[in-house]
Amino acid sequence: MNVQTATVFAPGAANHAWPGQIVRDDSLGLLAIGSPSGISDAHQAATQIALDAVRTHVERNADILRRFRSTATPGLRDRILQVLGEGLRRAAHETFAFARRHDNLTVSLDVLLIVGKEAFIAHVGDGRAYLIRRGILHQLTVDHVDPSTTPHTLLHALGPRPAAHVETLCMEIANGDRFLVASVSLWGALAEKDLLHAIINGPPRELVRRLAIPLPQHPLVAATAVVGDPAAQDTETELLRILAPMPLFMHCTDVQLRQVAQATHPRRFGMGTVLFHQGDPGAELYLVIEGKIRIERDGQHIVTIGPGSNFGEMAMLDEPLRSATAVVQQPCELLVIKKEAFFSLLRGNPLLAVKILWNMLLTLSSNLRRSTALLAEVTGDATVPRPPTPDQPLELGNIYPEDFTETLSGE
Repeated sequence: MNVQTATVFAPGAANHAWPGQIVRDDSLGLLAIGSPSGISDAHQAATQIALDAVRTHVERNADILRRFRSTATPGLRDRILQVLGEGLRRAAHETFAFARRHDNLTVSLDVLLIVGKEAFIAHVGDGRAYLIRRGILHQLTVDHVDPSTTPHTLLHALGPRPAAHVETLCMEIANGDRFLVASVSLWGALAEKDLLHAIINGPPRELVRRLAIPLPQHPLVAATAVVGDPAAQDTETELLRILAPMPLFMHCTDVQLRQVAQATHPRRFGMGTVLFHQGDPGAELYLVIEGKIRIERDGQHIVTIGPGSNFGEMAMLDEPLRSATAVVQQPCELLVIKKEAFFSLLRGNPLLAVKILWNMLLTLSSNLRRSTALLAEVTGDATVPRPPTPDQPLELGNIYPEDFTETLSGE
């Protein structure tokens, strides 16, 4: 798979950055960013020590990368994740040995390794790794900071201790994906919507120019990768067109759809993959972008759903266990929303919460109506109570105002 990479470096007006913070090795598919807590010679040396430790360890295991590119097996995938974790732990040990002779020295480290059709990420500290897919920006790493302090205190970083809390993940990549590995000095200075606009509107090699125009005073340190042909990348508008017709997001504006998209995590699954079993704990909502999903209950086929559909929504309400099994019938691409992200989205957007929960209620009512109609037909019992029809709406008392339809259609 063709991958284009580039580095982003602009020291800013105060020269608070240097090129040595960036490692780019196209032969390995390696991009790494080191972000120190200061600008002294000692901070620069510690950052270089950490980056060299990671790069050296990946180089020593290049044979594993070559084997994975040839034949991607689960065992080799796990081994690459181990290599990244070991590399950062070596970096932590060597940085600690150096930092013992200096006060208040910490280094954040973010590593992206593209091998074949998969991306591997390792992270510690306050740098960030992003994925831009279908015009939507997804933050792949969690900031290791204490938000209750000002300025924020790092909870995990290289330097203070001989070991560090390292997070690793891997994911399948798609044509048109863009990755950005950035220091806090970059992502902290730019709103996500502006960062997204800069990344998707031009080739990687021109990103430093596009960022330096609105941020001439700020140090910009990052590395980028574009998978496949950038011209083939789907636009944000296309994704919004996919989300807009979904019953769950009926009446949502483009702004609200973007907020929903920011809470999602893109995933691809092969045919036969079991997404969850009946009786499993439910903690995710799935949106189908492409492919088909087979829903089964007690071993019986219930329904097959395709693009534009969602499933698993009961996990977002009060269903503690999955009521059915979901199996990939055709290779699919899904957007996954975790329960915590879902409730965070609703808490921060009251009007969006009303729209989504109302649409959930309508869907549940429609499903109940079909079920009771089928029950009446099977039993021949005309007295089976039926849910209200669209011309006999649910009586919700004063929970919703009379002008609720107008509220749904406006901001």
